[in-house]
Amino acid sequence: MSGYGVTNAFGDLKRVLMHRPGSELDLVTEQTLEEFHFERPVDRVRFTDEYDNMAGLFQAHGVETLMLTDVLKDDADAISYMSHRPNMTYTRDLAAVFSSGAVLMSPHLKGRWGDQLMLGRAFRRLGVPVLGAIDPPGFLEGGGVTFIGDDTVVASLCDRANETGTRMLRELVLGKDVKYFLEVPLPFGHIHIDGIFMVLDRNLALTYPESFRVFPCRLYEDGKSEPRHVMFEEFLTERHVRSIAITPEERLEGHLNVVVTKKAETAVGFESATRVASEMAKNGWRMVPFCADEMFRGNGGAHCMTCPVEIG
Repeated sequence: MSGYGVTNAFGDLKRVLMHRPGSELDLVTEQTLEEFHFERPVDRVRFTDEYDNMAGLFQAHGVETLMLTDVLKDDADAISYMSHRPNMTYTRDLAAVFSSGAVLMSPHLKGRWGDQLMLGRAFRRLGVPVLGAIDPPGFLEGGGVTFIGDDTVVASLCDRANETGTRMLRELVLGKDVKYFLEVPLPFGHIHIDGIFMVLDRNLALTYPESFRVFPCRLYEDGKSEPRHVMFEEFLTERHVRSIAITPEERLEGHLNVVVTKKAETAVGFESATRVASEMAKNGWRMVPFCADEMFRGNGGAHCMTCPVEIG
């Protein structure tokens, strides 16, 4: 283990936990789509080919891709368990790593209950401290958690998260790993904040602004007993964060689903996100594309399939 620690969402991506899916994808049928939240059953060969191309891009960018099946290869129970869990490939939702260690999330769908425990086993193998866990009745997933700057954790109240879950996370990290904790309520129909807000750099993000104009957020500060209420876009302005706005169609097609690999330089994203890539290029970025036509039928992309362990 060479290192761990995540203090922001925009630095050089050094190490990620990933899971290359296999035969478990065949468990997604017309009868189990709701349990596993897939759009339709997928072609396993096409899905894994696209996954391998994506993983290869991370590796080409110098990112160490830690595959769960490698980290847990001598854990027969874990290997057997994962072979029955089509959503294990979406490792982002199962945990979030901070400067001092990892927090295991609490997945909302029955088709994901318990998946986070496999990441807990992997963290212990890798020497990453597990700071705690979100447990029912609290629900929170990693796609609903991000950073703004390097002093603020953001957690969204959405279809997959509740106030008990965000409170549990706040109690674990506020005043220890970060000074501020921003709780962001989202309208019905949003699964995670990473579908409408993606940090690119300290002062730049991809945003679907309409969803943030409904409810005020609660900003908790270490040492203060009461939160301050602020609209999300106002908070971005306070932090001098500029936004590249995405369209409703781009939101539905996952064009915001990108992963920064090199600070202020490169990211990985969908081949279909041509306009987003062009807008990023105007700001000095190069988005390296990969085809995800089959992979996106599982309602996720590169961001969902990477759990950062170390960002420099």
